[in-house]
Amino acid sequence: MPTWLIWVIVVVVVLVIAALVIAMAGKRRTEQRRGRAEELRQEASAHASGLSESQRQADELRAKADLAKTEAERLEERAATAEQGHQVEQAGYEDKLREADRLDPEVDHNAADYSPDVWNDESSDAAPPAGGAVTGPRHAQTSTTGASEAPATETSATGTPTTGTPTAADGETTRGER
Repeated sequence: MPTWLIWVIVVVVVLVIAALVIAMAGKRRTEQRRGRAEELRQEASAHASGLSESQRQADELRAKADLAKTEAERLEERAATAEQGHQVEQAGYEDKLREADRLDPEVDHNAADYSPDVWNDESSDAAPPAGGAVTGPRHAQTSTTGASEAPATETSATGTPTTGTPTAADGETTRGER
């Protein structure tokens, strides 16, 4: 047998052995990958039960959020209705004040700066000071006995007593005048 043929056979055998080694390594790698894939599938299955629990929690929280949103909208509507009712009551109260000021000869309700003070009239008219004088932040008035007597006493914003008499122009008290 010629040497070249021996060398060809040896090379072929070496190539066959190398191919077998490569094929076996590929099979082992494939088996390892299959084993790892199976492990991952088992882990995923274990987490699947947790997924259904987290989905249930998410659905429950979404339902609570929707309920809270609906409740907030309902309360917002109630608040708007209450505000509207308050505005109607306030307008009625202001109308009564305007009517009272229109009838009161000492209030110049036609003045350019006239505006009934809706919030201060309730407390200012409740307790007139001694001597029959009626005072208030909206408009000061003299005592009911007449302007020829002593000037009416009113309390300033700081709480100190001041005196004044009505002027002929607008019926308001000018401090310090007699």
